[in-house]
Amino acid sequence: MSEITSVEEAIKKAVSFLNEYYAFKKLEKVKKVGDVWIVEYDVSILGPKEIVIIKIDSKNGQIIEYTKQ
Repeated sequence: MSEITSVEEAIKKAVSFLNEYYAFKKLEKVKKVGDVWIVEYDVSILGPKEIVIIKIDSKNGQIIEYTKQ
């Protein structure tokens, strides 16, 4: 895997992962904390927000954590 150096690359990586599980996704927030990109999406179609958080290692581009709130 390759280094992720921009917001656009982090979003692309997160979308690639989410496409396997969700038909709908709306970007909520992207930030970088240290060497980790944190990308948040709302994946709910109707009703209350269902937020998924994907953490991506910026050095190697691997997803290191996936959580749902």
